[in-house]
Amino acid sequence: MAARIEPDGGWNTNRLKPDHPLERQGRKPKRERGRQKDAGHLDLIRNLPCLATGALPTASRRNDAAHIRYSSAAMGKAGPGSAKPDDRWTVPLAPDVHQGDKYSQHANGEELWWSIIGIDPLRVAERLYDLSEALRGLGRPEAEIVHALTAIVNKARAEAGK
Repeated sequence: MAARIEPDGGWNTNRLKPDHPLERQGRKPKRERGRQKDAGHLDLIRNLPCLATGALPTASRRNDAAHIRYSSAAMGKAGPGSAKPDDRWTVPLAPDVHQGDKYSQHANGEELWWSIIGIDPLRVAERLYDLSEALRGLGRPEAEIVHALTAIVNKARAEAGK
C-alpha cells in the first residue's frame, strides 16, 4: 500500500487568499453579504422607555433593543429568515416583555403580539432609526438624542391608548 501524501494546507489548494484582487472582485458589496449593524443606535434604543409597557430603563437594568423579525412589503422590510434583522428594525422593550415568559414578543407569533398591543413596531422603528441617524450625523449630544427618541416612543404609546 502506497503512502498518502497531503499538501500543506490540505487538498483545496486552488483557493485565493482573501486579499487577492481576484478574490475581492467577486464579492458582493458589504450590505448584500449580511445584516446592517449599528451599535450606536442600539445603545440609544436601550436608554428609551419600553414601547409596550412604558417601563423606564434604570441604572441597573436597561431596556432591550428588540429586533422586529417579521416582514412587511409596505415598509420595504424583507423577512430575515433565521438571521437577525438589521439593527434599524429595533424598538425598546423591557427585558421581561422582550424574552421573559410565554407572553413575550417572540413567544407565540410576533405580528399577533404587536397587533394585540396596538402599536406598529416597524413604523416606530423606522422613525427611531431615521431620527437617530440624523441627529448622530449632526453630532448632537446623547442626552438630546435620547430625549427626541423618547418623544417618538411616547407618541406611539399615546396613539395606542397606552
